[in-house]
Amino acid sequence: MDARTRLAFFILKTHAGWIVRADGYVYPPCADKADALAKAIREAQAAERLGFDSVVLAQSAAGENCTVCWCCTGSRGAIGGAALAVPAMAGVPPSLSQQPPLSQPPLPQPEERP
Repeated sequence: MDARTRLAFFILKTHAGWIVRADGYVYPPCADKADALAKAIREAQAAERLGFDSVVLAQSAAGENCTVCWCCTGSRGAIGGAALAVPAMAGVPPSLSQQPPLSQPPLPQPEERP
């Protein structure tokens, strides 16, 4: 059995406010997008300490496509920043530095649940 080594944390705007969603788990709503980003990065860093490659993706507004905000690799430490390589996962392009932002295909959106 292959061990799972990658996690994606989504920051989404919902009717309840800004939420963080990862691996089917929805964290309680955050006060604003900045709070949700801070929470998602903290969770991604915790996952990194357990050996996971993680990426934080966020919407700019409800219904918009997600963009990469931060990422890290469990074995090599944080590489946060939109211009750096991103671990291949969840439909994220293999390297953001090789593609201009507007040419990226839309990222899959997790379905919103009430």
